[in-house]
Amino acid sequence: MSKHTGQYGGATKSDFASCAWRLKGLFLSEAGWMELREGRLRYFTPDRLVFDLSPAELTDVAFPWYYFGGGVKLRAAGQRYRFSFVRPNGAEVAVARGMAAEGDMAALSVVASKAQDIGAGRNVGREWRRLLGGSTASGGES
Repeated sequence: MSKHTGQYGGATKSDFASCAWRLKGLFLSEAGWMELREGRLRYFTPDRLVFDLSPAELTDVAFPWYYFGGGVKLRAAGQRYRFSFVRPNGAEVAVARGMAAEGDMAALSVVASKAQDIGAGRNVGREWRRLLGGSTASGGES
């Protein structure tokens, strides 16, 4: 039986995949795809494979309270990563701006869809936490 979480991701008993935005600094993000398939965790962007490893190789897995269940911090092969499962603010701005410039009123739907993004991203975050374990980081963790 398959569990689906909308456009953001879907799962079977042991496999799961979703959109994930790698957070880089305060205002930059990199859109990609995170998947757990056949015992391997992979994150890749349209341009490259960022990592491919066994979940047992992950360290410092934490789901900080300030990500409201929609993100994770982890260390993969010694490298620190921060991911959001909720589309970051501004990720849709370029598309909406272009649509609005063309006079397309559908650009307003970008704003309305943000509330749906948050709920879907939190559902995805819950599933990743179930699969990867990890702690809920307190306010003192960076």
